[in-house]
Amino acid sequence: MLDLLLIASLLIFYLLGLACLALAQDKHWNELNVYSQRQAWTKPVAWVSLTLSLLLAWAYQGVAFGSLIWVLLLPPSGYTLVFTLAWRPQWLRPLAKLLSR
Repeated sequence: MLDLLLIASLLIFYLLGLACLALAQDKHWNELNVYSQRQAWTKPVAWVSLTLSLLLAWAYQGVAFGSLIWVLLLPPSGYTLVFTLAWRPQWLRPLAKLLSR
């Protein structure tokens, strides 16, 4: 059960980091019609989230295999974000509103 929780939190932090990096770009931020300015701390939040996901992978399987798991989770996480931005960008609107505070 703990393994499932660690993998789920790893994926959530990975997706959160990639989504924040995508929202740090003006094109994606303006596409969501958020009528506030993008904060300067959007990118640091993304990098902290990605670093946290790497640390979780290391805690789950050690440095060597955890790094491999972290790298292998990039394509599914990236594809999920790309398809979300292409077909359902409004699903990222709550995250954009949270980042604009």
